[in-house]
Amino acid sequence: DGDDSADLGTNEAQLVADDSEAAEADEDLEEGVDQPLSGAADTDPENPADGASDDEVLEKVRVNAGKFFRPAGCLVSNRKGNEIEHVFKGCKGFWGIGKSFEGTVTSTYVRSGNTLTVTHTASGFKANGAQIAGSRVIVYTRDGAVITKHRTGNWQGTTKNGKDISHTADFTATYDDNAKCITRDGTATTTIGGRELTRTVTGYERCGIGQGGCPEAGGKIVLTRTKGDNTATLTLDFLGENKYQVTKPNGKIVTRTLVCNKKAS
Repeated sequence: DGDDSADLGTNEAQLVADDSEAAEADEDLEEGVDQPLSGAADTDPENPADGASDDEVLEKVRVNAGKFFRPAGCLVSNRKGNEIEHVFKGCKGFWGIGKSFEGTVTSTYVRSGNTLTVTHTASGFKANGAQIAGSRVIVYTRDGAVITKHRTGNWQGTTKNGKDISHTADFTATYDDNAKCITRDGTATTTIGGRELTRTVTGYERCGIGQGGCPEAGGKIVLTRTKGDNTATLTLDFLGENKYQVTKPNGKIVTRTLVCNKKAS
């Protein structure tokens, strides 16, 4: 109706645009840094390197990282002790078609029992056109087939559209290698184009990884944008299968459809 269209063109549209731009930059870092530089096999990017010794883990990181990018040899990983310098030159990631990576990421790897802590520091790094400087700390913990990933980050730069951006995040995710399910909870705060955006995720769960599974019912994402004295909030509640409910900044509630694969009945 008319009220819905007006709202879509103002508060909701700007909030969603900011979130999409910030989330895209963070997702590009996950695809270009977190997953490939964890030592994971390119067939199972959520499963970081493991081994009987530190040397075995570090060699998996050094060897496997380049398998995530094309052309072959565009990523050179040089190891010194528990630190590896990853130099990207004209790399394209094959998970995100057309996404490009350029520059240097220096990563340190500390292994203790069933925990692997990786600190990534970006220098002169571009992820799909976004210029990034800063750090991300990923702590992976194994418990049987379940891997818990706790990520904190603090980075700055410009988006691929040229907007100044700064970003802090604290997320915890789990990946069940048997069930092929992931969960995610946490908060990220981003300043972009003079506006502050907060994304809070609670109870998110999705199965059928690699097959485009739909989010389970009960998960929630809350987006809050602040500029000066003005605040707008958008809430997404996942209803199960391919449905989710949106509570708009004006309080209106609508139900929408996701493009995902529902569970077989």
